[in-house]
Amino acid sequence: MGMRFSRYAAGCLAAVPVMLMGFSTGPPVARTGAAIDGNQNCTACHRTGTANDGVGRVGITSAAYTPGVKQKITIELTHPTAMRWGFEVTARLASDPSQKAGTFNPTSDLRHVCGITGNGTAAPCAATAVEFVTHTQPATFAGTSGGHTWEFEWTPPSTNVGDVVFFAAGNASNNNGANSGDSIYTTSLTISPAGSGPRPSIVTGGVLEAFTAISGVTSHGFAAIYGSNLAGTVETWDNAISGGALPTVLGGVSVKINNKPAAIHFVSANQVNVLSPVDDATGDVSVVLTNANGDSNAMTVKRLAAVPAFYAPFGQNNRLFVTAVALDGTLLGKVGVDSRVRRPARPGETIQLFGSGFGATNPVVPADRIVSGSPALVRKPTIQIGGTTVDFGGNGNLIAAGLYQFNVTIPASLADGDHAITAMADGTASANTVFISVAR
Repeated sequence: MGMRFSRYAAGCLAAVPVMLMGFSTGPPVARTGAAIDGNQNCTACHRTGTANDGVGRVGITSAAYTPGVKQKITIELTHPTAMRWGFEVTARLASDPSQKAGTFNPTSDLRHVCGITGNGTAAPCAATAVEFVTHTQPATFAGTSGGHTWEFEWTPPSTNVGDVVFFAAGNASNNNGANSGDSIYTTSLTISPAGSGPRPSIVTGGVLEAFTAISGVTSHGFAAIYGSNLAGTVETWDNAISGGALPTVLGGVSVKINNKPAAIHFVSANQVNVLSPVDDATGDVSVVLTNANGDSNAMTVKRLAAVPAFYAPFGQNNRLFVTAVALDGTLLGKVGVDSRVRRPARPGETIQLFGSGFGATNPVVPADRIVSGSPALVRKPTIQIGGTTVDFGGNGNLIAAGLYQFNVTIPASLADGDHAITAMADGTASANTVFISVAR
C-alpha cells in the first residue's frame, strides 16, 4: 500500500540551512512523545513552545490485530494554516514499551529507521531493534493546506503479545524554511489482539469442490468452504506466494483437512477456497478452519482418490461452460458468456482442457508449492464430449497448483452446439452440468 506524505518541515529542523539539509530526510528517532523515550518530541528542534496547542491535531487509526497479518495504519495531521507536513511513529508492547511490537512495511516514500539514540540506521532493521517510520523530504508536500494523511502497512508480532501501543508525533509547519512558527502534536493509540468476535462456523454440507460444487475433496483439488465469520478480510494468495511456497495462512485464516494444512487460495467472511493437501487417506475426514477467534466446528467430508472437475468459470441457464485454449493460444468457449473467449471449439480440433482434482501424479508433488515441471497422472481418466469418448495423448499432466491439462481432440462428428463434457477419474465422475461450445 502506498504511503502518501504531506510536506513537513523536514524533521527537527535547525535554524541554519546546513542543519535544514541535515534533517531533510526526516527527524531523529525517538521523537514521538513516548514516555519510555524520555517524552521527546520535535519541539526540541522546532521553536514552537508547548506541543499540542489545541489548534491542530495528529491522530492514529488502526483495527484490532491478528497475529502475523499485515494491516493498515493511518496517520492524520491537521492544522488550519500550516502548509507543510511530517510525522514519526513507533509501535511498542504495552506490557513493556521499551520493546518493539511488530514490523513496519514501508514503501520508498518513507524512511524506516531503528534505534533509540541518534539518527538510527537504514532498514532492514535488526530483529529486536525498535523501529520508527517517518517522512522523506520529497514527500512532505509543501504548499498543501489543511492537513495530510499517510497510510502504510504494519505486520503485528506472529503471536498474541497483548495490547500494542502506537506513539506518533506530527509537525504542522508554516513552510517558512526555518524552524520557527511550526506546531507539534503527539498522540498514542492502543490496539488489542482480535479474538473477541464470534468463532468461525462452517455450514452443514459447506465443503465442496470449488469449480463445480460436487461433493468430496482430494489431493490437488480446489475446495470451497462456506460458512460465517470465516475471515475478517478479503484476500487472495497472489501477494502471499513466497519462494515457491503457497500460503497455508492467509488473512489470519488456516485450514486443516484430515489434520493436514491446506494452501489457502482465497478468504472472505462467508467463503474460503483452499487447495487440498496431498494425502493417501480415503473415506470420512474432518475439515477445521481456524482464525483469530478460534476453531470452527469440524465438518466431515468424503476424501476420495480423485474429484475431477473441469475449469468452467462461467454459467448460463444452469449450465457451466469450460474455457479452453486452442493450440495457437486462442481462448475457446461460449461466446457471450466468457468475455475472454474468441470462438467455440471446432469439430476435429485438438484443444487444451484444464481441470482440478484428477488424482495422483508421478512424481508426487506437494500441494503447498508451486509445481515444477509437469508430472503425469498415474492413472488416465476417461473424458467424454457429447457422449463420445475423446482421444488424448498420455495420461494428462499437473501443470500448476491444482491445475491439470489434457490435450484432447474434439470428435469430428459433433454437430454445432453445446455438448456435455464429463470425466471419470479413479471411479469418481465429474459434474454433469458442464458443457463445451462447438461450432464449425
